[in-house]
Amino acid sequence: MMGLTSEEVAKRKAEGLVNDSEVRTSRTYTDIFVKNAFTPFNIILFVLGILLLLCNNLISAVSATGIIIVNILISTIQEMRAKRRLDKISLLTRPRVTVLRDGTEVTVDQSEVVKDDVVILRAGDQAMVDGIIKECRSVEMDESLLTGESSTVRKKVGDVIYSGSNCVIGELYYVVTGFGEDAYASKMLSSAKKFTSKKTPLQMETGTVTKMLMAIAAILFVITIIRSFFTDTSFNDLLETVVLCLDVVPIALFLLITLTYMIAAMRMADSGVLLQRSSSVESISHVDTVCMDKTGTITTNKLQFESAEYLIPEGDAKHLISVFTGTTGSKNRTVEALTAQFGAVGVQLTEEVQFSSERKYSAVRVVDGSDRYTLYMGAWTSLAPHVQQAGNIPDVIDSESRKGLRTVVMCRGDDRPLHDADDNPTIGPMEPFAVISIRDEVRPDCRETIQVFLDNGMDLKVISGDDPVTVDSLFSIAGIPGKREIVSGPELEAMDQEQFKETALRCNIFGRMKPENKERVIETLKAEGRYVAMIGDGVNDVKSLKTAQVGVSLESGSGAARGVADMILVKDNFAALPKALVEGRRTVSGMRDILKLYLTRNFTLAVMFVTLFVLFGKIPMIPIQNTFYAFISVSIMAFFMTIFAKPDENRELILPDVLRYCIPSALMITAFSLAVYGLTWYASDAGLLVIDYAAMAERFGYASEQALIDHLSWHNSGVSEIAARSAMVLFASVAGLLQIFIICPRWKFMSYDGRTNKSMVPIVITALILALITSMYAFFPEIAVNLVGFTLFPAGSYLLLLGFTLLLLALEVLVIRRNLLRRLIDRFEEYYMQKLSEEYSKGDVIEETDSIPSIPSLRKKG
Repeated sequence: MMGLTSEEVAKRKAEGLVNDSEVRTSRTYTDIFVKNAFTPFNIILFVLGILLLLCNNLISAVSATGIIIVNILISTIQEMRAKRRLDKISLLTRPRVTVLRDGTEVTVDQSEVVKDDVVILRAGDQAMVDGIIKECRSVEMDESLLTGESSTVRKKVGDVIYSGSNCVIGELYYVVTGFGEDAYASKMLSSAKKFTSKKTPLQMETGTVTKMLMAIAAILFVITIIRSFFTDTSFNDLLETVVLCLDVVPIALFLLITLTYMIAAMRMADSGVLLQRSSSVESISHVDTVCMDKTGTITTNKLQFESAEYLIPEGDAKHLISVFTGTTGSKNRTVEALTAQFGAVGVQLTEEVQFSSERKYSAVRVVDGSDRYTLYMGAWTSLAPHVQQAGNIPDVIDSESRKGLRTVVMCRGDDRPLHDADDNPTIGPMEPFAVISIRDEVRPDCRETIQVFLDNGMDLKVISGDDPVTVDSLFSIAGIPGKREIVSGPELEAMDQEQFKETALRCNIFGRMKPENKERVIETLKAEGRYVAMIGDGVNDVKSLKTAQVGVSLESGSGAARGVADMILVKDNFAALPKALVEGRRTVSGMRDILKLYLTRNFTLAVMFVTLFVLFGKIPMIPIQNTFYAFISVSIMAFFMTIFAKPDENRELILPDVLRYCIPSALMITAFSLAVYGLTWYASDAGLLVIDYAAMAERFGYASEQALIDHLSWHNSGVSEIAARSAMVLFASVAGLLQIFIICPRWKFMSYDGRTNKSMVPIVITALILALITSMYAFFPEIAVNLVGFTLFPAGSYLLLLGFTLLLLALEVLVIRRNLLRRLIDRFEEYYMQKLSEEYSKGDVIEETDSIPSIPSLRKKG
């Protein structure tokens, strides 16, 4: 078979008969900018900013839109950078297709395949285009991605190959008949592989609380509009109030989560783990059980012949081995190792059964001169029932397995069919003639890598097709610590459901496992509340990779395995995986702490607004002061929090824990802030607090004292209200900033749940921000007065505010630790969980529901 010529390929490309359909794995640059910039809330705030600008209120206009513009710029640039780097790395795992052109095999990108190309598929390859088989050899295809049927389908010449199916056994040549929109599976595969903006579980959690705050903001908005009809409120004052009202909604949360995940995915890619989608960061963080084949994890899969126990004259045995290696179509690594040792003899092949993980043997039926016979090679457990005289074979296998060696048994049978009348493989009586030992190289970094898993409290289970004694011996050779509980696939198959469950949970070495055995173990672990990652590389691992919540494939793995995996280990670097798991935990833990800081501010602002504006008609802060409040209390610290976050376990829903912190903290910060507001107002009215507005006006270039007061006021505020608002905003900002000492406490006495974080980064950042505030008042007071709208207090007042802040922190820790607001929090949490259940019931989650935590599979603390 020659395939197309170069001229024929060029002609078809010129005619447009080329598979140029592009599978998008990430958003385009335009999509990134549009989705980041033109959200409904951003549009509203931009409109309000324009209206404030038309009212000649430049500062409020900038404060209404400035943070949004900065967020858009930073997030868009960061996401574009991440996309560019991830797309470059993803090229390493982009599907390639082997085609026959000018009589030579060449490998091309899937987009280079043309109509009538001859495509070559071998075991482990995935079909990228549709076609008709022209030549084949013992082919079995897995079409489960298309049909849902788990059994393989035998194929013959003239049968159709569908894109999306996987070659499990054999080798075939097929002529391309359809691709792109014409392909049978194009719509299904496009839906499965393209980027989607569906929400991750954390986004759904934050979406629920955001909707709750949106409802509060809507009520406040309506109240604001109604009040404006009954009070002498200018249009400018109304706009400023609406801007503050809308800021109750945490509009940047989704953006923050997406951006954080993108950056984490980029960091993981740099370390050698390519995520198929950035949302997998969240799934990784929940993993508590890691299942893995030994190949590529404990061993390098570089097989070498070690020794052979011959049961017939050595010369005869070696001839039979070379006949088998020369005729079998199962050119796996074991056969390659035997070929390197014994060579290959070409004789006439009349029938064969290629190796599969389900059968665990391969066979050929040959004509060798005047002799006709069958040869078998496989696991002893599969061949033993058909051998009449086992001799000392079990003892030899046990001895070799204890050395960490793989063994295969070779047998000879009479000349008889290898398939029955229904074309199913069948085995006849046979005589063993050799037991061959194969050495698999142990990875040098295996022990250190596995130790990282163990140090992070993860349960490791090796699920292998090899003899469990071999796997156990490899553990000993590698020096891997811990007690080992061993079981084999046949033993599992003989157990009832209860025994199977107990064994799956207890054992950590599973040998002689078929693909369906692996799948069942993972399903059992999931049913028992485990969050499972599966590491595999072969087509026999596809089912278990799909079943696990997180599927991990090696870069050198089969196309089928890479196609269903959530992440790929670049250059087969197993040592990169535990780092990625820890990074995932660190990222989500950091997000949890960011949410505590972020939502505490939003709830505080909401309660302040309700108390002061709704009840007393006083705005708690003008837009520029709200920007200052957000910048000091949240924005700077949030940028660094995923850096110093601890990689804690994340088995629980995140938001309930966040809300149990945010609600009491927000209520206490509000209560103290209102106390500062009231006391400052009283002190100003009573003459206890004297502020020299005349001197300030002269110092900062105002025409008169009244001009300065007009600049600082809102809706004709008096000097007492100006002072009260300035003191409250400054206090709330510093109190919000110092929440980091409770959220990430370095000292035990500041912790409300016993957790501590020994990183010095929070302390350093907090000190720098406090120094920034101090510098503003001490060296650049015109920024505080002219830009932020603060009044200047006597030096002693700032010390009082600091003392009041420290008192707040002490009482806050006490209240949260003793759960003094439990009834209120429980009622709010009950309402929140009800809304979250409604959100989950919509099914608006990431593509594979098994890849994400659901409400039943995650526990709530408390």
